[in-house]
Amino acid sequence: MGTYKSWGISNIYRTARIDEGVNIGWFCEIGDFVKIGKNVRIGAFSFIPRGVTIEDNCFIGPRVTFTNDRYPPSPQEEWLPTVIKKGASIGAACTILCGVTIGEGSLIGAGSVVTKNVPAGETWCGTPARRIRRSTTPP
Repeated sequence: MGTYKSWGISNIYRTARIDEGVNIGWFCEIGDFVKIGKNVRIGAFSFIPRGVTIEDNCFIGPRVTFTNDRYPPSPQEEWLPTVIKKGASIGAACTILCGVTIGEGSLIGAGSVVTKNVPAGETWCGTPARRIRRSTTPP
């Protein structure tokens, strides 16, 4: 586990793997076996449960909620992993359903609900989120 900064009261499980240079805002929940890469910024009031992986240099806005159970309550072996690839940014108050991958360098607009995979470098927004801008160059 690397050196990270938590700006206030947050619940970070002992089994969470948090790398160097991570900033965690007030009142976040970071669950069992969550993986957070280097230089990630997590806004206040975010919920990141077991099964979520956030790669290096990502931005997770305030009040972002990740899920890990598509049909709750279901047994833990039915929970689905979620991956946020390098350099992706997720705006404030987004909900990210389990089992999706948000591609490298992608941008998710504030308040969006992501229900399916987002390709690298694309901009998505809305409820449910949909593509509003294609990638013109690789991230």
